[in-house]
Amino acid sequence: MAVPYRITIRLSEDDMDRMERLLDRYNYESISEIIRIALREFLEKNDDEGINKKVEVQLTRKMVDDLNSLLQRGEAVSIDDLIRSVLKEYTRNKISNESESLERNKKD
Repeated sequence: MAVPYRITIRLSEDDMDRMERLLDRYNYESISEIIRIALREFLEKNDDEGINKKVEVQLTRKMVDDLNSLLQRGEAVSIDDLIRSVLKEYTRNKISNESESLERNKKD
């Protein structure tokens, strides 16, 4: 991929070793490709201009296993899809419960 800008960065030996392992493990074309991917992910996560906001979620091993079980049963097409569905359902329920609570308080 031809890009119009070139930058130079300095890395620790440890970071460089880790990137070389990733290069071998995942068959990336180059260290530059790894850095471009990481930079794009950083920009997507931190750039507020888009309609959708990406959020990083840390899951326990048990949660990942449970999500994988749901995937194997065909409940969704990906873990990301499952997480989106769970969050949508949680949000709808939370808003609905709060609305019902407000209505009850108005009647009292």
